[in-house]
Amino acid sequence: MDKRTFKTRFMAILEEEVSGLSSVQKLKYMKKWIKEYERNIVGNQPDSQPIKTLGPIQINTTSKIGMLVRTTMKEIVEAHLLTLEKVQELEDEKYCKYTFDINYPLLKKVTLTQPLYEQKNVNGYPRYWAEVITIHGQRYLICNDWYERNKTKFIRWVEGLGA
Repeated sequence: MDKRTFKTRFMAILEEEVSGLSSVQKLKYMKKWIKEYERNIVGNQPDSQPIKTLGPIQINTTSKIGMLVRTTMKEIVEAHLLTLEKVQELEDEKYCKYTFDINYPLLKKVTLTQPLYEQKNVNGYPRYWAEVITIHGQRYLICNDWYERNKTKFIRWVEGLGA
């Protein structure tokens, strides 16, 4: 379906009268349904298997998102699949918001001027795992602020690495 058709159908649904629902409530339901669809699309594909093998990386699609990100990122780093350009993208908040729909950069460079426990916090909340990974000789923290709605986008990104 192209964008124009989607927009036309979307607007038609929005303009239809549904007893007891305002346009704002209809929008909320539509957003919820889209998120549910994105969450379920990976596991409900006919030839989808719980474990996908992409070169040296195995993706267990039944794992919870936090465990999936943690284990997959370790495998990606060990397989040397991240170029310097990719690392820079993963340090960019806007790129990560667009790519994964997360609110923080996936990677945060570790500095020697601050204690590690302070660096993993953002506004007083821990947003990065304490475990440090090394990529191209530089030390990084991995974002821990993941939700199930991010799983599909993360898996798509991993598949796009050409692993």
